[in-house]
Amino acid sequence: MSKNVTIVQSYFNAVAKGDFDTVGSLFADDVIWHQPGNGVQSGTYNGKAELFAHLGNFMKWSDGTFAIDEIEYTTDNGNLVAASIHFKAEKGDKKLSMKGIDLLRIEDDKIKEVWLFSERIEDEDDFWNSVANT
Repeated sequence: MSKNVTIVQSYFNAVAKGDFDTVGSLFADDVIWHQPGNGVQSGTYNGKAELFAHLGNFMKWSDGTFAIDEIEYTTDNGNLVAASIHFKAEKGDKKLSMKGIDLLRIEDDKIKEVWLFSERIEDEDDFWNSVANT
């Protein structure tokens, strides 16, 4: 297993455990996060402060239920690591459950840039838009 895949797997393991000190240590200070879609969650987030506020919204909006509950595989191509994942969240009678691809660029042993791809981005937008202000 490559060093870059190990870094990404460490990130997913820390997220699953809620170990955000470790998560923070794996990101570059000037990390760039590209969240797809046209919803309340969508956009580009620059730096750890913006990113952690963004990720915190997922937990707040979903009453703490947001989770990456499966990582089908991770693979790398140089400094890029792709992860095939499944994620879920719910709030009240609203449920989100879909596959995605996370593409992470590693630089100097840190996660420097992340692009997310959702299986059905319109459904994801609808979910976050409907729960964000409830």
